[in-house]
Amino acid sequence: MPRALALLLAAPALAAAVWQTVSAPPALRFPRDHGAHPAFQTEWWYVTGQLADAGGRRYGVQLTFFRQGIEPGPPAPGESALRARQVLAANLAVADIAAGRMRFAERVRRVGGGLAAAAEGDLDVVLDDWAMRRAPDGTLALAAGDRDAEVGLRLELAPSKLLVLQGDAGLSRKGPGVGNVSVYLTYPRLAARGTLEVGGRTLAVQGEAWFDHEWGTSQLGSVVGWDWLGLRLADGRDLMLYRLRRADGSTAPESAGTVVARDGSTRRLEAGDFTFVPLTWWTSPRTGARYPARVRVTVPAAGLDLEVRPEIADAELDARRSTGTIYWEGPVVVAGTVPGEGYAEFTGYATSLARRF
Repeated sequence: MPRALALLLAAPALAAAVWQTVSAPPALRFPRDHGAHPAFQTEWWYVTGQLADAGGRRYGVQLTFFRQGIEPGPPAPGESALRARQVLAANLAVADIAAGRMRFAERVRRVGGGLAAAAEGDLDVVLDDWAMRRAPDGTLALAAGDRDAEVGLRLELAPSKLLVLQGDAGLSRKGPGVGNVSVYLTYPRLAARGTLEVGGRTLAVQGEAWFDHEWGTSQLGSVVGWDWLGLRLADGRDLMLYRLRRADGSTAPESAGTVVARDGSTRRLEAGDFTFVPLTWWTSPRTGARYPARVRVTVPAAGLDLEVRPEIADAELDARRSTGTIYWEGPVVVAGTVPGEGYAEFTGYATSLARRF
């Protein structure tokens, strides 16, 4: 859900009342709704994938663009064009699974001035030389890299499953209050191919990816963080679930998920329809944050009893220079009634996200 994070700079309290909020299942229109929604305060486009090179060496990848509104509405007459009204941030992470190493880079800039932009007519997000775009045939093109981190990617992603409207026809509730709602869209399976740059090597890779697009205003309410899973199962099904955590560690009733059948049909999950139980924990040597490691997930109505474990232990990402957050995000493997693979995201363990998103 992220895919996916508590973002950036808080808008002035007086301005917050005029941001639009989600109050009903949206009347979606494509390709328009693949693009940006600047009338809402927060938005992100999120891709994760598991890829392999020609020799079979496996990698996990994440590229996420975040848009955060600073002031709503159009500029005032005579207002400086340099005044920031929207900010774009991006996180890039590549996990070398065999080496057990995560490489991470981040960017942040105000929208405008030719350095950062998010188009409204279709998916076309640019931040310096990083980009995520959708072609007319539905293919997504990703490009990002960082010389200092010795990491980069250029990928093409072709959806192999229909777009999923999460929640109630795209309306995804995250809290009890007015506005604690987002619009949440997912392509759970995309065929991925292209190149990775890892430690000075350029590798041809291919595999499968997951795409989330989400937008809204004041979504989270008072929960401290969330545990999110996006899993592709070997029987052709996909599973998305998020557990919203209160300060006492209990699960908020707005926690939810979706089982996507092989044919693309969906089964909505409410908080009582699944369990998420950490079996082991990993403690960061840098922040001291304690994150779930192996997790047991059950969805009785779908016949799923799964054990989800991380492909690398240390996937903590310090994004304080871009999104202001520290979170765990990495590739996972699935065992149990149905094997599979995917990604996990654990937030709010290093610092609370309450009232920040």
